Amino acid sequence: MPTFNKSTKKAGASPTPGSSPRRNQRAGRGGFEEREPRWGLDGIVLQETVKAEVQAAIDFCKHQQELIERFELDERFLKGRASVGINLYGPPGTGKSITAEAIAKALDKKLIVANYADLLDSQWGGTEKQLSAVFEQAQASGSIIFMDEADGIMGRRTSQGANSETNNQIKSHLLTLTDSSNVIVIYATNLFENIDRAFFRRILFHIKVPMPTKEELAELWRLHIGSENLPKKRGEFSYEELAAMSEGQLAGGDIKNIALKLCVKIGCGHVDAISTQLVRQEIDKYKQSLADSRGEKGLQTT
Repeated sequence: MPTFNKSTKKAGASPTPGSSPRRNQRAGRGGFEEREPRWGLDGIVLQETVKAEVQAAIDFCKHQQELIERFELDERFLKGRASVGINLYGPPGTGKSITAEAIAKALDKKLIVANYADLLDSQWGGTEKQLSAVFEQAQASGSIIFMDEADGIMGRRTSQGANSETNNQIKSHLLTLTDSSNVIVIYATNLFENIDRAFFRRILFHIKVPMPTKEELAELWRLHIGSENLPKKRGEFSYEELAAMSEGQLAGGDIKNIALKLCVKIGCGHVDAISTQLVRQEIDKYKQSLADSRGEKGLQTT
């Protein structure tokens, strides 16, 4: 039965995921992390219609100058040196982040990861300086900005609230940067309906990344637990059944978390092999946790 081997973290190991990009050892010249994309478009599970929209965005970025010259777009449609915006929106866990990586990989560019929380600064004008820095770095290095949780910074402007003036200034500054910076910006948003209309108009591609279909869920389960190192009980395991249990409620990010728990059970010797029933139990636990986090009553078991 496979078990984990003890290991000791070596000095000089990579920074912990989620650490501040300003202190990351792989940071670029402006101080923000520049990440090599790992995922290609062919390696991620997306509906074909979504992949087609993503490919259209990639094609535009690849041939932008050619299109501008051929159809004389600079005067009629394009605004100066404005950025190219790609907004990936949809429920959490549906693959927006890895789709951003796939776009960068197709364009042979690095990603500057600028999460909303990393951009915020408590000092007066500090957030605007952070935003300017990340756009300047992208301009200098040719990298793509990936702004995750972007609905937090692109929400509707309002006159209500103690910090409304400051928040509106930050949004106005970001609008100015998108109008004056010749860079590619990929946004990931879970709350698309909250985005200010001014940002909506400045983003060329709005691509919905929906919850996976039953067929895609089966493919996602195979992707995450298909390894031969995760033995399955013969005659007691079905990817199709797992997909049916997950349909409409789980996305790729959820499946990844459940798969990690199954790896622990096998790796630590808690079970010899995975069965559909075992995965069902983990799915039900996960769904219960989701329901609890939303304050929902009751649980529909699979």
